[in-house]
Amino acid sequence: MRIRTALVALLTAGPLLLSTGVVHADDPATVSAETAAGRLLDPVLAPLLEDALFTRADIGLQVVDVGTGEEVFAFQADHPMVPASVTKTLTTAVALRTLGAGHSFATDLRSEGELGADGVLAGDLYVVGGGDPTLVVEQVWKMIRDLASAGVAEIDGDLVFDDSFFVDNGLVPGWDKSVDEANGPAYFAPLGALSVNYNTTCLLVAPGAERGASARVEVETPADNIVVESEVTTGSAGSRAWLKVEREVGDDGGTVTFKLTGSVPLGADTTQLYRSVADPTRHFMAVFRALMEERGIKWTGRIKKGVTPPDARVLVRHSSDPLGLVLATMNKRSSNIMAEQVLRTVGAKASGGPASTEAGLAAVRDYLDELGIPRDEYVLVNGSGLSREIRLRPSHITAVLVDQWHDRRNGPEFQASLAVAGVDGTLRRRLSAEDAGMVRGKTGSLNSVFCLAGYLQGGDGRTYAFSFLVNDFSGSSRPVRALQDRFAEALLRWDGTLPEATAARPGEG
Repeated sequence: MRIRTALVALLTAGPLLLSTGVVHADDPATVSAETAAGRLLDPVLAPLLEDALFTRADIGLQVVDVGTGEEVFAFQADHPMVPASVTKTLTTAVALRTLGAGHSFATDLRSEGELGADGVLAGDLYVVGGGDPTLVVEQVWKMIRDLASAGVAEIDGDLVFDDSFFVDNGLVPGWDKSVDEANGPAYFAPLGALSVNYNTTCLLVAPGAERGASARVEVETPADNIVVESEVTTGSAGSRAWLKVEREVGDDGGTVTFKLTGSVPLGADTTQLYRSVADPTRHFMAVFRALMEERGIKWTGRIKKGVTPPDARVLVRHSSDPLGLVLATMNKRSSNIMAEQVLRTVGAKASGGPASTEAGLAAVRDYLDELGIPRDEYVLVNGSGLSREIRLRPSHITAVLVDQWHDRRNGPEFQASLAVAGVDGTLRRRLSAEDAGMVRGKTGSLNSVFCLAGYLQGGDGRTYAFSFLVNDFSGSSRPVRALQDRFAEALLRWDGTLPEATAARPGEG
């Protein structure tokens, strides 16, 4: 029997591991009786193939019974495709295996100096980044408050910002869309060991007091590296709102000027516009400085980047939520910056060396090796899926899903990280209220790419892992979404009844 690329290396380990292998049954000459019975879900799902989208797009689909490991339906399951953010399922699995669900990201305030009775800290204060992708300004404010609560009123030295945990700060690798590099959308934020507010800034736009007045435009988190120039005016009540934002990075590489034009109607609610910063460390330094001044803690030296001495002790530490919760936020929101920073942290732990994208990808490849997936079958570029260069097969993704389903240590956290259809995340508006909670999955979308993979509780009482990837369609993604929803509904509605001649499953009758 020929085996699909899933857990091949484990198949000789015994019946328990064999049950997690995905059986490939496309060759009639080698189809076993058990596999043939499993393939009889064709009457349930084959009608989907009549949809016109199958002639107008590139589609790959595989469905696997997680209990038996059998492939029960497939269409181009071994076809390399662009998975978009479904790639995050690989990042999630490897992060849980490498770091553990309880891992947290630390951001420290450290010093070699002694604190005097007069509140003066003799020596530099080091702000040390650990790659926390969830740190927000309120938590930085709390760290500075805790520093003051510890008795620090003044620092007789420099403020030194240490972002050396990452060796390759910068943009997400594999995405070179020039318009995004220029405009800085929030989903394409740069990466950094010292990050705050997902390395974005929020511009608030509200109407003035009367028609014709200048609109109120401000930055939600003020920082001296963010400059706003506004020509937005207030239109009449009920008028059409329009806004244009131009983003210009200064010669220093850190200052960003946002030029806003447009009109907002009188009485309208405040509009929030999120754009990425240019240099995460520079932005962190600016935010930290503003909060230090607000708290009244002084320093005598400079603000600069540097490396923390090994004997510097921790004065204040902020620890993120456990990794399990971080991954849930990452997957449900499909956050690219979170996926990339998690992947780099995985790389540091797995290699014992620098935190880099390549080190993280090496850990992912090692994991896929364990699943028996040859390296020449796929292309990996980053951990978020924000790239058209990535290639995965639907069978690769279901192999990961099946493996995680049977992982007693990490499987529950993996499953909990996925969006729940009809309930939350990127699946909150998918399927009906009747079906809410019956599908957990990870979406992925780019222009002409719309993908979905995850777990589905079938109407027959069985759990299925599936990977449904659609590439190269034109126009709206609505027909793709409708087809994927029809697929889910077909399994959710199926009660297990098949034509009498083929109704029995292996071991049943």
